[in-house]
Amino acid sequence: MFYGWWLVLFSAISLAVMGPASVAVANLFQNPVTHEFGITNSQFAISNSLVLGMGIFLSPFISKKLAFGNFRLVYIVGVMIYGLAYIGFGFAPNMYVFYALALLVGVGNVSTTIIPVSMLVNNWFVKKRGLALSLSFTGLGVGGVIFSQAVTFLITNVGWRYTYLIYGLIILLVGIPIGWFVFRARPEDMGMTAYGAEEPVSLKEGEKEVAATTPPASGVVVTKPYFILLLIGGVMVGLANNGGLGQFPPVLADLHGPIRAATLISLYSAVGIVGKITLGNITDRFGTVFSTIYAAVLLTVTYLVMTLAENYSLAIVMAVLFGLGNAVGTVAPPLITAAIYAPEDFSKAYGYLQSALLLGMTAGSLFAAGVADLTGSYNYSWIALAIASAFIGVSWVGAYRSAQKDK
Repeated sequence: MFYGWWLVLFSAISLAVMGPASVAVANLFQNPVTHEFGITNSQFAISNSLVLGMGIFLSPFISKKLAFGNFRLVYIVGVMIYGLAYIGFGFAPNMYVFYALALLVGVGNVSTTIIPVSMLVNNWFVKKRGLALSLSFTGLGVGGVIFSQAVTFLITNVGWRYTYLIYGLIILLVGIPIGWFVFRARPEDMGMTAYGAEEPVSLKEGEKEVAATTPPASGVVVTKPYFILLLIGGVMVGLANNGGLGQFPPVLADLHGPIRAATLISLYSAVGIVGKITLGNITDRFGTVFSTIYAAVLLTVTYLVMTLAENYSLAIVMAVLFGLGNAVGTVAPPLITAAIYAPEDFSKAYGYLQSALLLGMTAGSLFAAGVADLTGSYNYSWIALAIASAFIGVSWVGAYRSAQKDK
């Protein structure tokens, strides 16, 4: 079997462990931590913002180090920082130490999750890149399901401090061996070539590309229209992604009660696994333009249906649509970057895009809640997020077209 598929498997395993620690399960610690330290929920939320904030500032730097430095060393150091900082949470005497550790967790997260996996897949696959990337990212969904249950069980039975300790050890025990024994930055490091590299490039319908012999945009010029549009689209993805993830749970609980809300959350989380694979396959079969429009339309319709979510049946429809469309937050960014930029420019461009995406994610939930507070209704929030979702398609398709014309 082609070695790249082993990388996909172990990337999924790595993401299943590393990803949920900073996103899916982070808020499960909120109640016990706030109770022990005597702080508010918003004070605890600062730690999550610090984690995302480190990603905003460090993504371009980490991308460069992974691309042009020692990939495995950078990854393993990131795992060690991540795991040890997570263990440190369990020994934190106060919230100020907790905040300092959150900064280190942010460093570990950006060094071990989306960016390195995206770079591996981009280097190892030309053909079926979308499928390989989406299969890798299924680890995020699977890990979220597994660790949300495991962390809840551990907090209940051994307390939040020991739970942080155990999770930190798992990060170290899983991440270090994968980084050292499995991950290889490029197929050339093993005397191989990327999957499909020797096959002719087929042009997808709807993508009027220049000749296949012409390389994608060369150099990351920050004043180019396609670069600006790429970043605008990234911010819109972050807003649309985290606006729903952050505010759907409390709103659905108010509308339908906590039990039905939990069912809906589980539904869009489970559908999200399928959504990632579907989006990757669509990109491989029909091209970047089509898959971008597909995801943008799904998210736009999601938020429009959410305005009618008092009806539980429509809330179910919303959850399915959101699970399918929200894959745009993980699968699409590296694919649109690879479609615009040459391989030697991918890491730099993707680092900037990831910063824009995280900026949007940091603001997403606050934006949705803020609009609701100002207007007195979440329906205005959903309409605003529907507009942001539509701008994903406008921005990224515009970026792709502009890059083609610039050749």
